[in-house]
Amino acid sequence: MRWSDIHVKAGAVALGRREDTATAVADGRYDPDYCAAHDYESVCVAKDDELALDLAVDAARRALSRSGVDSAAIKLVVYVSSTPGGPDGIVPASYLQGKAVGAGTASALEVRQTCNGGLAALELAAAYLSAAPAGWSALIATSDKHQLPGAERYRSDPGNLDADGAAALVLSRGSGVARILSTVVLGDGRFSDVALDGPQNYANRQEFLAEQRRRLQPMLASASALQRESVATALAEAGVLSTEINRWVFANVGRMMVDQEFRKEFGIEESRTTWDWGRTVGHTGTADQFAGLTHLLETGAVHVGDRVALCGNGVGFSHGCAVVDIVDEPEWSADGQD
Repeated sequence: MRWSDIHVKAGAVALGRREDTATAVADGRYDPDYCAAHDYESVCVAKDDELALDLAVDAARRALSRSGVDSAAIKLVVYVSSTPGGPDGIVPASYLQGKAVGAGTASALEVRQTCNGGLAALELAAAYLSAAPAGWSALIATSDKHQLPGAERYRSDPGNLDADGAAALVLSRGSGVARILSTVVLGDGRFSDVALDGPQNYANRQEFLAEQRRRLQPMLASASALQRESVATALAEAGVLSTEINRWVFANVGRMMVDQEFRKEFGIEESRTTWDWGRTVGHTGTADQFAGLTHLLETGAVHVGDRVALCGNGVGFSHGCAVVDIVDEPEWSADGQD
């Protein structure tokens, strides 16, 4: 979709402390071969008693403060996650609304589209604001926390290091630090049961592996095609060539998981991505794209006139891309002086 007047007023992040991967290897928690192959320097780890939702609240409060938007103008609150946000019985989006926005009657919604949830929420919020009265704003906050017993950070996903963190954006019409030019979110739900099929359903391991290969091949082919289509369409709708994108923000997946053919097709050099930052953070799940954009803005790595592409995918079933134009340089920065 093409957008003409949807702006990012502000962004913010809330990350766990950084834990060096070398320490995890030395402790026997992280396989040294995976460490070498994926090239993470560190991963963000939240406190044991810190809820994923509370990380989102921290990021949302800071984004709202930076934006200068009155809480009464927030008419849509969207919470995005791929892991449990808190104890049973909590309604995550409403919890976020109450803790971060406070008074008001905003619509509070939750999006759970795995690691592409942030971009899905961005497109929904852009559509909402396009149809809303002037002066309305939206808050999107994402967060995930990966810990036992649900996940073993260094062993659950050999292709990634799962990080704990949150990011938030405030969207408005009229002005901001970045203007959203286009968003594209594509999905293919035909393979949603692939990851749920376990070896207990087969007579032996050989039969299980053969069936998994048979089923995975079409899913991977679809994922590759949709990733390319989402990016190509978003660029076309934004009226921007891939060579005109100054910075690319991808999910912070390990180096060996990167689709090098895709990057070659679009002429994406690693120096134009946020991997130098991402390898110190880890894969936060739903927060990578918003956190990466915020990092670029906070550190002055992008300037007025630069274009940034945010790219995401969710477990092979959902793929997205957003193209934004930097229209102002924020007064807030990573050192917290804002």
